[in-house]
Amino acid sequence: MTRLFLRFYFGVVAILISAWLIQGYVFRDRSEKNARVVEQALSGGARLARDELLSAADFDRAMATVADRFDYPVTLFPLDADWLWPEARERLRQGEVVLLGTHIAVALTPTDSGVSRPRDDLDTVGLTDYGKDRGGDNAAPHTAEGLLFGPLPEFAGPSQTEVNLGYGVVFLMAAIAIAVLLRPVVFQMRAVERTAAAIAGGDLSARIDRSQAPQDLALVGAFNSMADRTEALLRSQRELLQAVSHELRTPLARIRFAADLVETAKSEEERQTRLDAIDSATQKLDDLVGELLTYVRLESDQLKGQPENVELSALFSELIDIHATLHPKIEFRSLPQHPPAEIFTDRKGLARAVENLLSNAARHAKHLVQVRSRDDQDGILIEVEDDGEGISSEDREKIFQPFVRLGDSGQTGSGLGLALVQRIAKRQGGTIEVGSSPLGGARFTLRWPK
Repeated sequence: MTRLFLRFYFGVVAILISAWLIQGYVFRDRSEKNARVVEQALSGGARLARDELLSAADFDRAMATVADRFDYPVTLFPLDADWLWPEARERLRQGEVVLLGTHIAVALTPTDSGVSRPRDDLDTVGLTDYGKDRGGDNAAPHTAEGLLFGPLPEFAGPSQTEVNLGYGVVFLMAAIAIAVLLRPVVFQMRAVERTAAAIAGGDLSARIDRSQAPQDLALVGAFNSMADRTEALLRSQRELLQAVSHELRTPLARIRFAADLVETAKSEEERQTRLDAIDSATQKLDDLVGELLTYVRLESDQLKGQPENVELSALFSELIDIHATLHPKIEFRSLPQHPPAEIFTDRKGLARAVENLLSNAARHAKHLVQVRSRDDQDGILIEVEDDGEGISSEDREKIFQPFVRLGDSGQTGSGLGLALVQRIAKRQGGTIEVGSSPLGGARFTLRWPK
């Protein structure tokens, strides 16, 4: 993780430095082009002043006139001065006007024109000699002289050095800021790496300690939620496997026992009774396997059907007809809703959930089971009630777990019906709750989104 962070960080720093160098090159190139523009803009005045001095009979008077004409100093300088770099000196000797920093220079006696005006009575000065009185002891005659105009008025804006320095500071601050901002991310990535390694090693309870994180980033919460979900799924699968093993063992034992008794039957009637027991146990085993397959497929979303318009009153009547035949001693009621409710949803999933609720209510009811629907702010509520013994508050969460049966262990059913209802409801974005009914038994409330 440290190597990954360093690679990323130095890569970003390299990009910043490259950007710094590129902008420095662009600014310098642009500055050189701007210098040529300034030279061209001021070359006319500089050449006119030079020509006027070269053609004047009285050089000193002409020099004074030229100096008064400009708003900045005009001085003479030798072309062989030490501060003049060779490229500029060569351009001056060729008669060009050259920008020397904050000054404009032009050769007074360019050698390529063959003109030479030796003046023993004329003093010359350099860039550092502005303001000296002419005629001093340091004056020396030169046959190659130039006119120096400036310093010129400064342009508004930063210099190249200031721009480079400014960008350098900005990039340095950006590099420091990136390091500071990445630090908590790197810290938590290391914590994720350690925790993931621990989980891979078998420690499913390993989690990232939120208290040690410098900042509570979403990564920690997301990883811990994933770890909780993974641990819960593995625990559920382990418990489900144990429950399935137990549930399958009972009908298999009955089948084996009845098969052994078939051979010892003393009459055809007794033999048929034992064969019927084998068929009943086989049917129960088949039902259990079917419920298990449905439960597993719901987890993988394999049973998701196409949505369609479902009229609830018609669905309730259809399911009640089926269960009224199976439970002739129980009265089933469907309370009407005005106006009739109709929702656009997966009909098979909704029908399976309501059917399981009706079947569960019929097994525990004394005389009456009723179902109704009503509108809710977030969807539709489907309530299934019975007049049985009801469910205690401590058992209301437990009944939605697979293979859980309350009360007498001799109850019929696979113990998967309510677990299937909860899984179907979650897949559709709904919920299932259980409470007390005014009828005396339990009330299951299925909240189904519209």
